[in-house]
Amino acid sequence: MEVFSVESKELLDVLPITSSEPELKRTLKFRDLVIFGLGFMAPVAAMSLFGIITLVSQGHSVLSYIIGFVAMLFTAYSFGKMVEAYPVAGSTYTYAQRALHPRIGFIAGWGMLLDYLLIPMLTFLISANFANALVPSIPIWIWVLIFALPITIVNIIGIEVAAKVNTILVLLMVMAVVAFVISAGHYIVTGDLSLIDFSAIYSQDSFSIGAIISGAAIVIVAYLGFDAITTLAEETDIGGNKIGWGIIFTCVIQTVFFVSVTYLAVILQGSYTSIENPDTAFFDVLNIIGGVILQTFVTSTIIASGVASAMASQSASSRLLLGMGRDGVIPKKFFGYIHPTFKTPVNNILLMSILGIIGAILMNMQLVSDLVAFGGLLGFSFVNVCVINHYYIKNKQRNFFKFLFVPLMGMAVCLYILWGLSTAGKIVGFTWMGIGLIYLLIRSYFSKEFKRFIRNKNEEIKTLVE
Repeated sequence: MEVFSVESKELLDVLPITSSEPELKRTLKFRDLVIFGLGFMAPVAAMSLFGIITLVSQGHSVLSYIIGFVAMLFTAYSFGKMVEAYPVAGSTYTYAQRALHPRIGFIAGWGMLLDYLLIPMLTFLISANFANALVPSIPIWIWVLIFALPITIVNIIGIEVAAKVNTILVLLMVMAVVAFVISAGHYIVTGDLSLIDFSAIYSQDSFSIGAIISGAAIVIVAYLGFDAITTLAEETDIGGNKIGWGIIFTCVIQTVFFVSVTYLAVILQGSYTSIENPDTAFFDVLNIIGGVILQTFVTSTIIASGVASAMASQSASSRLLLGMGRDGVIPKKFFGYIHPTFKTPVNNILLMSILGIIGAILMNMQLVSDLVAFGGLLGFSFVNVCVINHYYIKNKQRNFFKFLFVPLMGMAVCLYILWGLSTAGKIVGFTWMGIGLIYLLIRSYFSKEFKRFIRNKNEEIKTLVE
């Protein structure tokens, strides 16, 4: 029997799913993808997470961001290579399902779902906390509803509207970062503080590699979003290679924002032990600089960043569920549905909205942050393995650095940081994965649709090697 060439295999790999069912609209450009990623990660995320990361890292939040960036750079490269191979919606789930095995794909998607499911909760919480600090007379749960309802409506209407709204919000966030950097720099230079302060990066008295790694684990929350760019692969007309560059470009831009803001905030804050409420610590930093106008503008923008992140994460999670539902690994009738008019996965968007609202009202920010990081890091580890299996093993592309060393480093760093999460975060995270395994076993045994999907995928793989 004739063996397929590598080129033939890759051609089959990148063929889009053909179906008579409604499809997603290809309207996004490279700029839209980068803005989508920035909106998801939010240039002002370092402000909203400043208190938590600074406390956990014992004052070494800048080092935590640098370690987090290195970890994400390896994995961002892997995501770029996988979206070249499989330019379809589903992201982590799709890559693991096609490059490894359908059942492994479900486990990877289930882990990543924890990430995407909780990011709207986290962003609703952040926005509601800062909004409550600005207007205490309105309770947090009402603020959650104020943010959640318009976001859901915009995402249902369509990705084009969401992209336009996202662009405006990203521009506001960039303006807030610039305004803070200029104001903080001016305050430091004209005051008794020093703009060049090495202790804002490293302090021997409180240095702990374990604390820095724990901080880096939370930093991952701020970087989650670059991977969401790949969930829009079926809604853009640019090639997979450019999507990969968009991912890396977005990570670099975010790191410049994160490190600049955090470094200046650490100088202004002084000792990390003086932080009273980590959820709104940056609000206190703005108080130090002074100026009601700056404080109101930056705080309002942090609130808006939650809207942008929630909008992007809700969109991404709905596409992940769409990919899993379309394959029948979760009920297809509900999760695989695309609205014939709006061309969006309406059921998934509504479900993510409801769960996000409930979680934001009932859960605390520290636990949600840990769980988001758990899901993201686990999913990222799977993607790195996918690169090795797809390129280095299956297609025999023996580039040691690109297809073995880089993904191995990405996986190792992700797993190491994952282990640095809090005990509660790991317990809940592994419990979630246990529920996923039980569901997979039940689904594999009772669902004819799922059995058919597994059989078809196995036959497809068998066809490639015969």
